[in-house]
Amino acid sequence: MSIAAVLAVLGSPVLARDAGIPSQEGWVGAKQTVTLDSGLEVAYVEIGNSDEQPVLLLHGYTDNSRSWSLLAPYLGGRHLVAMDLRGHGNSGASDCCYGLDVLADDVNDFMGKIGLDKADVVGHSLGSMTAATLAAYYPERVDELVLVSTSAYMPEEATNWLWENVPAMTRPVDPESEFMMNWYWNPTPVDEDFLGRERAESAAASEATWMGVLRGLTMTDWSKMASRIKAPTLILWGDQDGFFGAESQAHMHDIMPDAKRISYEGHGHNMFWEIPEQVGSDITEFLND
Repeated sequence: MSIAAVLAVLGSPVLARDAGIPSQEGWVGAKQTVTLDSGLEVAYVEIGNSDEQPVLLLHGYTDNSRSWSLLAPYLGGRHLVAMDLRGHGNSGASDCCYGLDVLADDVNDFMGKIGLDKADVVGHSLGSMTAATLAAYYPERVDELVLVSTSAYMPEEATNWLWENVPAMTRPVDPESEFMMNWYWNPTPVDEDFLGRERAESAAASEATWMGVLRGLTMTDWSKMASRIKAPTLILWGDQDGFFGAESQAHMHDIMPDAKRISYEGHGHNMFWEIPEQVGSDITEFLND
């Protein structure tokens, strides 16, 4: 009997059914939840046939599993599991502890709870840093690794901009405020229905999440862990990325010289929202090699 069948018999909500890609309107309603050993309740969306190769998707700072909704149709029919990290989307928030080590431990525990022994892992921005930390700490969990808009550290300019704006945010945060519009700026058009919902959900994130992740990222540099990553790795970058620029990418080349790299000219930090079909094709080709 397969793992999925066993879990179905045991009553687990996970890996027990096939599912289509939810609509933007139906995304939140499609979420399931599981409780980690820490007591934290984590939300996630499961897409596709559970018999297919699993791909775990980890989103960026203040995003949530919806972040992958535009890319999902172009990931080659894989079994997708898109997780809301702690404090994001519909997952529980904690008062502290949003560093990469804690987030990676959450993901490891989450995988165990849903019976996902090993998966290809795709992460964006904060999610890419979390994915890299997971691959370094728990190499048995990660088959192949895709880092989208990644860096090993927070560049000074981006860090300063965030510290100037995030602590000063007035709550409730207006999703149409200048900061939020800049936070979700893209150099080329992105589906407006998706983007408006994503921006509103981001604005609704707790102060503890906004500040906890900012503090964690400010102290982050996972360079020394890079050599412990054994999974074949693909790094994707848009050359208009306003957070992780060319200097960050040069550093990534230094610490992960064997990784495959693809750059997207004229596209930004969220290039997988701008050109999901192309990015999905590149990811699928890498995972299928």
